[in-house]
Amino acid sequence: MNDEQRTVRSAYPHPRLERLTATLEGVYGRQVRWSRKSPMDQLIATMLSQRTTYADERTAFENLLARFGSWEGVAAAEVADIEAEIRTSRYPEVKAPRIRELLRTVIARHGSATLDHLYELDLAEANAYLRALPGVGPKSATFVQLFSMRRPVLPVDTHVHRSTQRVGIIGPKVSEAKAHDLLLAMLPEDSAEILNFHKLWFKLGQRVCRYRHPDCGRCPISGDCDHARARAPEPRTSDPGRGNP
Repeated sequence: MNDEQRTVRSAYPHPRLERLTATLEGVYGRQVRWSRKSPMDQLIATMLSQRTTYADERTAFENLLARFGSWEGVAAAEVADIEAEIRTSRYPEVKAPRIRELLRTVIARHGSATLDHLYELDLAEANAYLRALPGVGPKSATFVQLFSMRRPVLPVDTHVHRSTQRVGIIGPKVSEAKAHDLLLAMLPEDSAEILNFHKLWFKLGQRVCRYRHPDCGRCPISGDCDHARARAPEPRTSDPGRGNP
């Protein structure tokens, strides 16, 4: 860890989360990869990614541009044709009309299918703009602002939500939507550190803290995890009512 990383770490308002994240970084390495996508590309990719693997999301994304040439072309297409091109993404019948409606909304406002004007807005204004678009929730809005625009907001997807909840950082009844603000308040206001946090806890949830079969025995932070402690068998004690064998 270099001096700059130490400075950022010391700014964590939540010491336990700082300690756990540092442990994960020791296992998975510092996460520094930003998205190269434009804000609009990132938004469409995020919409396609819901309940879908990265490989299938990427195929659907590439199919759209290969078939229609641009986001303006997608906006002009029939919903059935869009759905056919994103069939590798789960629930294409739901995503296709939402994507077209979103693109048409942006084009009607700005003349083209771009979100580059978001750079002229501050964080709160950009978030409000994104959240007002059809089909855009808090996760999609934060993915655009963090990964493409490098702003200090936190996306909380299924993996981050599940892993931080099981460990006991957030409560068992906290929803994904509410977790965005709760977890963000526990982090430094630094986009690079937030990116690192998100990707580390994503990897933990995806690879170890899985939904159906969490592998607590392989988890690097199981020693400080509420879920792992609850699963651990009670230590065996001798029965005072029985004599020695």
